[in-house]
Amino acid sequence: MTKHWQDWIWIVFIIWYGVGIILVSLDLLPPSMHWANAIFLYLAGVLAILYAMKRLGTRPGLIISLGIMLLTIIAESLGVHYGLIFGSYHYERDFGFQLFGVPVTIGFAWVMVVFTSMSHYEFLLHREKTVRGALVYSTVTSLLAVTMDLIIDPVAFKGREYWIWDQGGAYYDIPAQNFLGWFFVSFFIQCFLYVWMEREGFTTKWSGRMRKLYLLVILMFMVTAMVEGLWIAVLVTSSFYTASLILRTRLEKVA
Repeated sequence: MTKHWQDWIWIVFIIWYGVGIILVSLDLLPPSMHWANAIFLYLAGVLAILYAMKRLGTRPGLIISLGIMLLTIIAESLGVHYGLIFGSYHYERDFGFQLFGVPVTIGFAWVMVVFTSMSHYEFLLHREKTVRGALVYSTVTSLLAVTMDLIIDPVAFKGREYWIWDQGGAYYDIPAQNFLGWFFVSFFIQCFLYVWMEREGFTTKWSGRMRKLYLLVILMFMVTAMVEGLWIAVLVTSSFYTASLILRTRLEKVA
């Protein structure tokens, strides 16, 4: 059967990922190839946008994805310029085109984080919409977003110095404000999506791909963390991810 062009994007991502994780695990990625990290995040973001378009409809999915990108770039900009939401930090590496002083790559990464987190708890969107349901759904998806950041930030800061924090914290000198910021930004977006989403229209293949994408992304950063000797970050992220899977299983039984 002829593959759809969207399926080919998934295949390209898997190939890019496979080559990348081999180079990272063997510590063979030269500094001149660090631009490949941005391509990795762009591809992951595009896959998440495709999922949103299938889940919400082509036009609404694209508009909401662009809205998430803009909102999160503005939120990140407040941190870069004023130390708000995530704390005070600045970028050290060139991630390409910037908007409000923030690489657009970060916007794509946030779209990936939001929709891969959603895919783990889609079953909560099948139920009747309630305030309690909104709180439960937005909390568990946002905890999953923070779980991803528990490995991204140590690698980006301590391992590769993609950005530098201007204030310290207990976890790899990253301020606790950053993780709280991740939680509440995600919570706000997921609350909106909970209200917006229809109870029907789920797409099994792409939902599964999004869950795989989440795992592949944290695995890539975990391998990089191992290479950089950030073992506590690997242990903490693995523990949080395992706990999220257990929580998901229990919530599925209740649902």
